[in-house]
Amino acid sequence: MSTDHLMGPSSSLTFQGVALKGVGSAPVRGRALKWDRPISFLGDVDPATGEINRDGASGNLRDRVLVFPEGAGSTVGSYVIYNMKLNGTAPKAMLMKRAEAIIAMGCIIADIPLVHRIPEERFQAIATGDTVEVRPSDGTITVWKGVEAGR
Repeated sequence: MSTDHLMGPSSSLTFQGVALKGVGSAPVRGRALKWDRPISFLGDVDPATGEINRDGASGNLRDRVLVFPEGAGSTVGSYVIYNMKLNGTAPKAMLMKRAEAIIAMGCIIADIPLVHRIPEERFQAIATGDTVEVRPSDGTITVWKGVEAGR
């Protein structure tokens, strides 16, 4: 499923994942927040602030492209994602190695683009602070290393 290529001197990487159907169609661009562990939206994330805190690591999800391997935890996590959207603290998009029903349902009801089945080597290539563009219409992801989102 992955069609990878490097594009020009701007050090961008473009590859394909699998987009969640019916959620957004316009490209979304933002700074990445990379999280190397599974996330439980119930318990790890404060929907009022967008803060994530787990095992001593923390960050803010507001307006970021959240990159994480998979979800963990309660079915209430879908509603936490929806509450984040209502509160203006949600990420712009989510990229995952493996999505499951809890995260998918949260993205559907909150209208947050989700692309999953990100190959391991491409997942590892994304770092916090990179600019990431997600095309939810076809699952195309472009990453610019350390470049501001507005370029």
